[in-house]
Amino acid sequence: MLQISSGKFYKTDELHINDGKGILYSNYSWIGPIETCVGTIEPADTHGEITSYVFSYKNKLEKGGILVRVGDHEVIEQFKLIFSFFFQAFSDIDRNVVEMHCRKTKRNMNDEFIPNDFANRIFESKIYGTEEEIKQFQEFMRKIIGLERSKYKKLIQCLDAFNNSLLALNYNYELAYSLLIYCLESLSQSFDNYEPEWDDYSQTIRLKLNQVLSNIESEKAEEIRDILLTDSHLKLQKRFVNFISSNIDNSFFMEEAAGINLPLKKSALNQVLINAYDMRSKYVHSLQSIMKQLKMPGIGSAEVYTWRNNPFITYKGLIRLTHHVIKNFFENQDFLEKEEYDWNSDLPGVIQVELSEEYWLANCTGFKQEHSTQKLNGFLSQLQNSFLYDKPVTDLTELMKFYEKLIPQSKHKYKLQMLASYILFNLMSEKVRSVNYESIVEKHSEILNQPSIEALLTYALVSKSLVFTTAVCEDIFKKYEKRKYKSSSINIPSYIEFIIMLNITNAFHAEQNTEKYQEWLDKSIMNLAGNYKLQEYLSKIKESNLQIDLNHLISNKFFLSNSENSTTNEQKV
Repeated sequence: MLQISSGKFYKTDELHINDGKGILYSNYSWIGPIETCVGTIEPADTHGEITSYVFSYKNKLEKGGILVRVGDHEVIEQFKLIFSFFFQAFSDIDRNVVEMHCRKTKRNMNDEFIPNDFANRIFESKIYGTEEEIKQFQEFMRKIIGLERSKYKKLIQCLDAFNNSLLALNYNYELAYSLLIYCLESLSQSFDNYEPEWDDYSQTIRLKLNQVLSNIESEKAEEIRDILLTDSHLKLQKRFVNFISSNIDNSFFMEEAAGINLPLKKSALNQVLINAYDMRSKYVHSLQSIMKQLKMPGIGSAEVYTWRNNPFITYKGLIRLTHHVIKNFFENQDFLEKEEYDWNSDLPGVIQVELSEEYWLANCTGFKQEHSTQKLNGFLSQLQNSFLYDKPVTDLTELMKFYEKLIPQSKHKYKLQMLASYILFNLMSEKVRSVNYESIVEKHSEILNQPSIEALLTYALVSKSLVFTTAVCEDIFKKYEKRKYKSSSINIPSYIEFIIMLNITNAFHAEQNTEKYQEWLDKSIMNLAGNYKLQEYLSKIKESNLQIDLNHLISNKFFLSNSENSTTNEQKV
């Protein structure tokens, strides 16, 4: 929001401009106002160890939208993250948080970690600023606001992780350490343009593969290697190490290392990064603690600890490294005074939701045959609400007329979906039934006699029976389940899905296939989470090995206590 409010994405000078103010507390102390391209931060009280600041800014939004003012909390939060990061200080909107993290002594016997022991610059009681730092900060802020939008957003994510690491250091060393690794890994995977090589595979796997590939002609073997190298997760550790190494300049090992206890040497860089990545992985995947020595204040006051000739980077060294890499990488990005960007979706509180079917279901404008999937999903959702809550279904008469013309010339997949919608809508009531209904169905009904999920749901709703063998129905439904969560797939609402499952269950019962009957009834029961009444009822049916009376379930509306069904409409606007 800080970058949006700067105005770099706006196309006109017609703006809503509102004055904004925020309070920050920090152990970084400066005696005068600091003017930046996004606002002015001015000390209100410099007495004592904690300095209080007032951040004044202009909240600007381009006119023409429905909003006049939004996002003040994000403006302040993002400024705080940039301010703290640049000055390598600790800041917060709560004075108590700053005081607690910058303490020098333990509060009680359970106070295991004192942040100052592991990152003394950031958690100093008081850091006195210099004019040179202030000038550099003003330029840094200008460059940050001038970043391409996608890179600015990534920077804020990194600074947020950086800040969260500082907060976590107060109580969880492993989490604090890992967050810095996440931060650097995120950058490496977003911007490294790394191309994996065959040698990136571990030697054990590589030798085994080479042995197998040696029995294949060389051209085919190389083709297989190229396919294997498309794995995006190959050697994440190497990408991590390469990215960091390429974004460290000599100043990290020279002037920035002056006065530091056992600073990281360039010759040890690769090894400490490999060790750090390995420690993070063990903590994340098996909750294995980071080596105890690094948690000791005496060892943690240095940047590198060597154990059995193997160097390990401490939190103090890792935070200086992370700070250097982030700052170095983003300062070297292109500066954009203006940028074409759809900023509205980035406003705080703006989220994407599915529009309720009533607003788009009947719309035929710009309709293409591939839209039939969305139309069928929307119609089935309304049909479910009609069954359960007696809610009206949108009049689709015009859409059905459209389908009458499109069905003959559409691809098989979309023809199925259109025909399923056409039959189900026209059978709802004689009042809406098309005069061409019988001829259209007669002409194209053959495709519904072929196994498909569209045919299965149509027959299950129309006749509450199956037209295919039970084994075929089971296969159709299982294939549907594998792809149902894809955005381009049919997604049958839970109530209609349940009817299909019970039809299959009854079919297995009719065949006296007890094993399959119990398997499908169990599956149906477990998919009724939140409707214990119906689960109990079906459990008794199972114990008695009875056929399920679907008409009884539907007429008595057993499904209405299902919590998933009761919130269906609340998820859309």
